Amino acid sequence: MEELRPLVSIVTPLFNEAENLDALGSRLGAVFEANKDVSWEWVAVDDGSSDGTALRLKDALVRAPRWQMIRFSRNFGQQAALRAGLASASGDAVIFLDADLQDPPEVIPELVVKWKAGAQVVFAARRSRGETFPRRLLITLFHSGFQILAGRIMPQDSGNFGLCDREVADILRKLPEHDAFLPALRAWTGFETATVEYDRAARLSGKGLSFSRLVGFAWNAVTAFSDAPLRLIFLSGLVISALSFTYGSVLLAQRILQFFGFFKDLEVLGFTTVAVAVFFMGGVQLLSIGIIGEYLARVYREVKGRPHFIVSKREAGDQRIP
Repeated sequence: MEELRPLVSIVTPLFNEAENLDALGSRLGAVFEANKDVSWEWVAVDDGSSDGTALRLKDALVRAPRWQMIRFSRNFGQQAALRAGLASASGDAVIFLDADLQDPPEVIPELVVKWKAGAQVVFAARRSRGETFPRRLLITLFHSGFQILAGRIMPQDSGNFGLCDREVADILRKLPEHDAFLPALRAWTGFETATVEYDRAARLSGKGLSFSRLVGFAWNAVTAFSDAPLRLIFLSGLVISALSFTYGSVLLAQRILQFFGFFKDLEVLGFTTVAVAVFFMGGVQLLSIGIIGEYLARVYREVKGRPHFIVSKREAGDQRIP
């Protein structure tokens, strides 16, 4: 019976993905058709697209037994789109899936199997990536760095793609922070986790995140989930102070000993030492102020209390047979 089957919601953020919608709808439709032991809901969030995504989206959504379409008034970012989908999803489990088809929808049943076996958070970790080498290298460096800074809170090479149970989803919905990093927050809740490995494909069409946006995304993830950069400032200051004190002590000892006739041939060169020290410390201070400023900016955004997103239109449909 319909009511006995678990309902799984798939949340898809979209930004200028019109070229991918036909293939996305077709492949998700095949997943829905082949896995009828589960009731499916597709929640698509149009994050202020300007390429006709909104016009073509409903044609893809009708392949789902149940669907919701949410349109933002402007572009608020991927994490905001995931939040909006999470807030509207009614499933017993919620799956995040990007629209570019780099994360194959065919892996979704494996996530559901792990969930049915008892895991409340299921990560999808990439075995391989269909990316160019420079981009793959940058992404690998980010994941490695994030793992170190965030205390290995989530599996290596995992991201948005994954599943969380309704209990976890309800907790995530209540978190008020604006610059959240939902992939790591799923693990932060502390519930039982599982991992499914898969091979990530090349992007079907269009362009992925630019280098600047990729760096911005990485920095947001780090500052959203770790205060390690602030601690690194303290440690850097401690090391520099220790080195400066040691160097100053050596110079002072040399000067004192010269009064007693020792080290007469040694000359302390002032200008070079002072110039290097000034420029070095100036750079360290500017970098430190910049990092502190980023964290203060996050506090400022939280204090303002503005909504995470603004919805301009909602639509829903249910093609299930009573």
